[in-house]
Amino acid sequence: MHTTPRNIHALVRILKAPSDPPSADGPLKIDIANDAWLDASFGAVKKAEVLVEWLLGALGRDGKRDDKISGHGPLSNPKYWALLQQTLSSSASSVRPLKTWLIPLLHRTNLAGMVKELITLSHAHNVDLDGLYVPARAVLAILWPLAEKRVGMDGLMECFAAVLGVCGSWNDDLAWICTTVVASYREVLGTFGNKKKLYTSFLLIHMPHWIRTLSPSMGWQFLNIQSSREDPSSKTPKQLHDTIYRAGIDTLFSVEGLKQPLDTFLDALSRAGADYGFNILPGLFSARLSAVHRCRNTLFSSSSGSTSSVLATREAVRTDAMQFWESCWRVLLCDALTTESGVRRTDAWAALVGVLAVIESERLYTPSSTIRTGDQNTAVHRDTESTLIAARGLALDAVESAGQAWNSNDMPAVTLAVDTLDMFTRIEYELVGDELHRILRAVVNLPRPLSVPATDAVQRLLSNLLDYHAKTRTVHAYILTLLTALSSFSLPKSVSSQFLPLPAHDVVFSPLSSHLSSLTRTLRVALTPTQSAELGPAVLEELGRVWKAYAIERGSDRPSGKRRKIFIEEGTPAEEHIDVGGARGSKCHSLAAAFSLVARVSGTVLASLPSHAYVYDAQHSGIVCDEVGKLGWDIVWESIKHEQGGPQEVASQNQDDSKVKRRKKRKRGGKQQDPDSDDRLGTDEVVASAALRFLYDVRARFVRIESSPTTVTLGQSDVLGGDEIEELLRVVRDESTRAELTLEIIRTLFAQVSQTRGFQHAQASAIIKTSIDLLSRNFSPQSRWCGSSAALTQENLGVALLYMLVDRWLGVTDAVAPEEVLQKFASLLLSIPLEQPFEVTDEFDSQPSSHSVISPYNILLLALRNAQFWELRNMRSAFLTFTLKRTAPLSSFSLLPVSTGPSGPDKLELVRASEVYTLLMYVPPEYFTRTSRAELVKRAVSGDVAICSVLRGANDGGEVDSPQIADGGCDMDMDKESGSEVQTFRELCVRHLTIFRAFLYRMGQFTNGLDYNTSRAYVEHLLQPPASSALSSDALTRETLNLVSFQLSTLLRAQNPEAVTEAIDILNRLLAAEPLADLLSQGPRKCEFVRSVAFRLIGCLREHHIPESLETVIMMALTTLYEFFVSVLLLEGEELGTNDAFALSEHVEARSYALSFVRWLGADIPGGVVPIGIKLATMIMRSVLHIRLPLVGTKHIRTCPGVLALLFEELWCLPDISNLEYLETIAALYSICGTEMEVRNALDIQVAKAARELSIDYFAHLLSVIAEGIEDPRLPVGRCKSLIHLSTILLHDAPQGTLKVVRTFVTRCLDAFTGRPHLCEGPSELKEHYLELIANHCSDRPTALRSVDLGSIWSLLCKILSGTADHDTATSFAIFHYIVSIAGSLVRLRRDIVIHTLPHLAFVLHRLLLITKRARPQLGAKQSKLVAGTLPSWVSPSQPLGIAESRALSRLLTTLTVKTVPRTYTTQQHTAIAAEAQKAESLAQPFAKHVGHVLLAYIDCMNDPLCVLTPEMRRELEPGLFSLCEMLGEYNRDALMVSALDSGGKTIMKSLWREYEKQRYVGKG
Repeated sequence: MHTTPRNIHALVRILKAPSDPPSADGPLKIDIANDAWLDASFGAVKKAEVLVEWLLGALGRDGKRDDKISGHGPLSNPKYWALLQQTLSSSASSVRPLKTWLIPLLHRTNLAGMVKELITLSHAHNVDLDGLYVPARAVLAILWPLAEKRVGMDGLMECFAAVLGVCGSWNDDLAWICTTVVASYREVLGTFGNKKKLYTSFLLIHMPHWIRTLSPSMGWQFLNIQSSREDPSSKTPKQLHDTIYRAGIDTLFSVEGLKQPLDTFLDALSRAGADYGFNILPGLFSARLSAVHRCRNTLFSSSSGSTSSVLATREAVRTDAMQFWESCWRVLLCDALTTESGVRRTDAWAALVGVLAVIESERLYTPSSTIRTGDQNTAVHRDTESTLIAARGLALDAVESAGQAWNSNDMPAVTLAVDTLDMFTRIEYELVGDELHRILRAVVNLPRPLSVPATDAVQRLLSNLLDYHAKTRTVHAYILTLLTALSSFSLPKSVSSQFLPLPAHDVVFSPLSSHLSSLTRTLRVALTPTQSAELGPAVLEELGRVWKAYAIERGSDRPSGKRRKIFIEEGTPAEEHIDVGGARGSKCHSLAAAFSLVARVSGTVLASLPSHAYVYDAQHSGIVCDEVGKLGWDIVWESIKHEQGGPQEVASQNQDDSKVKRRKKRKRGGKQQDPDSDDRLGTDEVVASAALRFLYDVRARFVRIESSPTTVTLGQSDVLGGDEIEELLRVVRDESTRAELTLEIIRTLFAQVSQTRGFQHAQASAIIKTSIDLLSRNFSPQSRWCGSSAALTQENLGVALLYMLVDRWLGVTDAVAPEEVLQKFASLLLSIPLEQPFEVTDEFDSQPSSHSVISPYNILLLALRNAQFWELRNMRSAFLTFTLKRTAPLSSFSLLPVSTGPSGPDKLELVRASEVYTLLMYVPPEYFTRTSRAELVKRAVSGDVAICSVLRGANDGGEVDSPQIADGGCDMDMDKESGSEVQTFRELCVRHLTIFRAFLYRMGQFTNGLDYNTSRAYVEHLLQPPASSALSSDALTRETLNLVSFQLSTLLRAQNPEAVTEAIDILNRLLAAEPLADLLSQGPRKCEFVRSVAFRLIGCLREHHIPESLETVIMMALTTLYEFFVSVLLLEGEELGTNDAFALSEHVEARSYALSFVRWLGADIPGGVVPIGIKLATMIMRSVLHIRLPLVGTKHIRTCPGVLALLFEELWCLPDISNLEYLETIAALYSICGTEMEVRNALDIQVAKAARELSIDYFAHLLSVIAEGIEDPRLPVGRCKSLIHLSTILLHDAPQGTLKVVRTFVTRCLDAFTGRPHLCEGPSELKEHYLELIANHCSDRPTALRSVDLGSIWSLLCKILSGTADHDTATSFAIFHYIVSIAGSLVRLRRDIVIHTLPHLAFVLHRLLLITKRARPQLGAKQSKLVAGTLPSWVSPSQPLGIAESRALSRLLTTLTVKTVPRTYTTQQHTAIAAEAQKAESLAQPFAKHVGHVLLAYIDCMNDPLCVLTPEMRRELEPGLFSLCEMLGEYNRDALMVSALDSGGKTIMKSLWREYEKQRYVGKG
């Protein structure tokens, strides 16, 4: 058995023994040392010093052992590190100071080698690394600061190399050790002398490891995307990554390193590894630029400090950076991007984009010549521009090659190539200007659908190109180039148009869609009148040219004369057949798609031109409207005729049906024989659709004006005759017509009808009928549409037609369609199921966004929530008529207790009719006629009874047949198992039951459609136990309670003997159910619903009735009900079941309603009633405050609203209680439980109800208790906020006669808010609460304000608006709006007292204007600190105020000039004086002398070189600033400019006054 050495000499001998363990079969030295350290009886003075010396020696020697990696040495043994940690961290480790004896030990210890080997252990697999690095970190935290200054650069470099060699999972302790070591390396590097040697060794040895360590997360930070190689488990921690990166940068780009040849660095970088070298290249480029700029005076010495030498140094820095770019391109990027697999080198493209981003952000490139002419001045500039042009050429080649292979897998690289072109555009437009047509053509030909990154890249490129042309006023040239590029659109030769993932002419799923909206906005602001007049004809000419090219190609592709049939021999290979017409067919499809794209852009451009660009004769410069209509309709008719096979077939309109069928049959047969006929037929229809869409877009520019005497069209060609309309209708009726063309024809025909005066079109009825028939034939509730007309098929054509009619042509349909057509349209709407699909729609208006799928559900909600739909009388009448027809089966069910037959109600008819009420919930009740409302109410009652009958049969154990319904919008997917089917059908019935009762409650708010007898029977039906057992949802319970309480209230209000009789019957039924019986027993709860009805009845009596207004018989029944509640009042506190939260909540609620009922009846409280409210409140508060009992607090938190209501009732009802104790308990309970947001709303409801009934004394005492709590600085912030919120509710619902109490409380609170540091200097959330209190008080009860309060308010606002050095991380916008609300309420409602404190008001407005500014981007630390010091603490410099705040402040400034009447109390003695004071006046005249101080804030914001006021915010502030200018006047303006403004301020003031003069009314007209 081992014995611990008893003296220090024995311990030293054992530890210095040559073998370990010292004796055979004995313990190891580390175990002996541990025992000695833990032995309290071994009290040697230098025990810790001996152990530390031995441990450091053992760990230092272990670095020379060969088995350290195998996990057997001291370095890999956690026991050594744990013991060393204990000895170093123990306060009783030695009688001498730690540094006295530890530093000499460290001088003899190779700590750097120990750390190096410790880091190298991360490669070991049989070592407990987590257990090892935890104590090692604690040890090094003590040792490393003492020894790092003694560690040489060689040792630190070895440690740095070990850090770079770590591969595997990182943990926090290892990362800390490595970060500490690398940070020491950086610190020593700054003072190291021979940096050239260090630079050389780092390049040759350590640079590959450094790049590999940083690569997974470094290379992509410039692009905000994630590398595909990145492994999250091996990713370097952020802090360590930054430290390693900065250490390598400091080593490479020191002054000595920057003086070395650049080729040496690039060669080392290229040798570092092709897999990782590109990822870090942008970071190296940026870091080297920063280093050169930092050392510019050393690297580029200048003779003097003159301006020319400074500019020369800057030019030298820029030239050096561009030379580095040229070298990077030549050595690294060029070969990687020009190889055969260059497109797949995503990392190389990413590096190129990153480097170009640095060039753009630092403005490194300055064109020294005109690139198009090629005149360069120096070889350096020539090489730089040639490399940029070469990179541009490679990017263009990559994008163009992607357009020729639509199934390419290189889209990530292509996306980066597009980003490269975008960077060139931002660097210098001249780099891409001469290739604009090629760039646009390559972008247009990209395969679709594009990924999200690719779409964003293309949108950025197009946006930057458009922005440049908008700034240079050359948008017209850009548009013509874009049209030319679109006209050269071509499909890949290897891909057939039938196998493309999207139609070639689709625009919705291309970047061109969003670009068109930007193009529209730019055209409205960037075109000159001359350009507008010239652009229109040029666009029309380009469209005609593309049409002619398509017509020529189509004519050469299809032989004229009789249709030629092509027969394929059996032995002919498929490839040879495809080559017969494949090339021409592909070119024809390409030209058709090009025309469609050109037509879409042309329509957008022509629709965006100003009105003066259109003329009505060719003598003036501009686009002739007749030419637009003639070109468009010529293309339409020619395409339709060519598609139908020739004019002889189009003209045969009088042929009989048999001939038409034979012609269609021949067409189908021809399709089967000619494989290319499908393609040619499709191209004609694509062109016709594009032409119709073009005409519709341009026609939208000339919207019909009601006062116009003529119809606005695009010339005579745009007015369709009867034969032409009939021809278009015939094309629509043809089932083989393309869905896209069908939609465009119908939209065009509706536009023709709408342009007719009063919709009196001769063929309007035929157009509407054909459209509705086509809609009914092609509509399916399961169809979806993506919003692109090019993607239309026969399956989703119905959805597109319905969306078009509902969104645009409801008015035309209502005015023109016959009644049977409207009935058909209404039935189609009612067939849509109102169930949320999987597609995401807009949350507010249910209108699908541009990227979402349009479903019938979206369209139905769009119609039902559209006010126009319900204002259309014919449409509404048809809808209600069909609704009554659909719900007719419900009339067969009766509320009377008669048998419904042996089979019960027809479930199919029941569910189908019930679905209609789901739609009726969206109908505004005002639009129901009286007859239809009454009938629908009766049928809803019948449906309720029928569904309850079905559910009662299911509860009785009968079988429920689940019908398979696929009609009327009810499509139920039943599970295969019968049990699941029954459950699903039961859930469907419960949902319909909920809708029935919600509909009845909603209709009852307007009129009661039930007679007294039916109402009584229906309430008894609602109270039946079988129906109650079916209440499986909270929604159904809530709607049932609402309905029962409403029917009871209606009967009680009716002054009718029959109503009294029915009410007595209901009350007797309620009494027979014994609503409180289960509360008095320990059994299960069976009367929850009936008890809730009784509670609702008591609440209704308290709010709407007094005992004297009710009949005697009713009062007798209510007295009987009261006797049930007496038993609840007599329960003791121990009998309430406080361990069961649910039972406690029920008992508390019942007791509260019982006391409320007693108070309403005016009865005496039984003698045995014991107050328990304070006891329960104390229990809840203790459970919430004790953090050790979180479950108890959570369990009882739902009881808080009931206990609060019980406290108020006991305060009113019970005698011999301490009122002050109850009021204190109420305030304490709210302050503690009010911090929980889930119960605050319920507590607020109880407080608002009780506040109106409090006596003046109770109200004053409660406010006094609240004020004491607010003033207490020891109260936690959360509870203080709750008390302030409680006072806000009490002041809003204060009882009558409490004006003096309210004034006293408000004054006390204002003094506390202003003078108490824990309030005025508290957190922003606390400021929000008491500013909300002041804002509500100023707006709700302005008459309670006094002059003494106004001083406190201004003082508080000035403190809150004052600048500070400390700021929140997020701006509290609510504080700003509350301050504006307070000032606005005082100006509008209490002008009589504000007029005496106008300087304070001016100072507040001055501060409000000052804090609307924001810091300029890229400020330095000191500059940012200066700007932040002018902002209050609740405004974060990184999150400045926005447009909404500017708009609110502008409204406040405008209020100063509005005439208002002060809100004050008047007495009879002062009526004459009050009448004089009640004149409507404004503060404009008295405030005029203070306006200059307010305007100075705006001028300072605009004149501050460190701040900026955005144009949007200035635009919102303009109305308020103009009001200030109006009050200022010219004389005060001149005085202000002379005395207070510098030259910049005068310029800003003149500009503001000039804008004010433009809009000022001068009295003319």
